[in-house]
Amino acid sequence: MQAKGFHTTLSTRISLHARREYAACNLFVIYELPPDIIIDSFELNDHGLRFEFVGSTNLELPLSGVENEAGWLLVTVKPEREVVVDVPLHVRYGVPREGHNPRHIIQLPPPTCFWGCPSSYKSLHNTFPSRSPRFTMLNASTHFEIIEHVTSSPLSISIPVGNMNDILYIELGTVIVTLFAFVYIARTLSKGLYSVHLKTQ
Repeated sequence: MQAKGFHTTLSTRISLHARREYAACNLFVIYELPPDIIIDSFELNDHGLRFEFVGSTNLELPLSGVENEAGWLLVTVKPEREVVVDVPLHVRYGVPREGHNPRHIIQLPPPTCFWGCPSSYKSLHNTFPSRSPRFTMLNASTHFEIIEHVTSSPLSISIPVGNMNDILYIELGTVIVTLFAFVYIARTLSKGLYSVHLKTQ
């Protein structure tokens, strides 16, 4: 499934078939997010999510202004038979391209859902199978178990980007508008100063 536009929601559905076996564990979902994606921590808090994010927190920069490094979002959720995690996503303005109505396709890797368990779960893996950074929320977990029954959508986002052929017109328009604004402000200040001068005479 592909979403369009700069604002969407990544919805992840998890089917749990063995909750009792992991009664002492915590349930997590980890997302690897390309640099195109913006995570708004305040919005996640408003959604009631318990999370930890590692990545660029500047919400204003376009894609050209951030490093080409993935961001990582870790969410802990309450284990129920059917779990749905909704994460609001926003997209940075992309780099202009040539062509008619150019667009940029952003691919989202599928999230990984797993149990984080204490050391008593010795039959599980004792290393976390991911390239992600180490999260503080995982400090209490020493053993891990990946959950396979996970679906997520959308897995790609299509956004419009600027047309390279329009850059000259945009820059010219910006210069003209800036010049008119400067002349208007200068005339307004000049009239104000002249009025004050007449009153003092």
